[in-house]
Amino acid sequence: MYLHVVRDNFSRAVLACKIATACCSQNSKEIMEEVLKKYNLMEKEGQLITDGGSENKGALQEWLNKPGMLWKKLIAQIDIVQSNSMVEAANKMLKYGFLHHLKIETLPELAQQLPTILTTYNDMPLGCLHGCTPNQVLAGKIPDKKYFAHSIKNAQSQRVIKNGKIVCKNPC
Repeated sequence: MYLHVVRDNFSRAVLACKIATACCSQNSKEIMEEVLKKYNLMEKEGQLITDGGSENKGALQEWLNKPGMLWKKLIAQIDIVQSNSMVEAANKMLKYGFLHHLKIETLPELAQQLPTILTTYNDMPLGCLHGCTPNQVLAGKIPDKKYFAHSIKNAQSQRVIKNGKIVCKNPC
């Protein structure tokens, strides 16, 4: 089974997943088209960052090359310096955090589990978003780097006090 994932790099939200028995560019094209329509992005310029895999060529490339298409595909580490590690991190988290421990043997079983998995993933606070969830940031919330500053400073001072009370009998 193959999982085609479209992830927003800013919010870290998984915007859509498509499951299939084959890894092909038609699936990639369909999921990208679904995302652009769902989020009203067909009339806006944008960039799709992919790897150089065959699933990101063919039908997907032809669709993106159509006259009037405002979205351009960039191949990570070829067209741009950056990697596509954002989506690879999501793939890894979906596989190892949610899927591998489940006993899923068929596409319908996976299709049944996927909505719950995606909701859980997108509603999980992330450290890189400073405690916000991908869905919150996707909805417009701006992550605040100082959100945990007071809690961290308080924890540090409490740790100094607690450590100061420890009596060490070992000579240094």
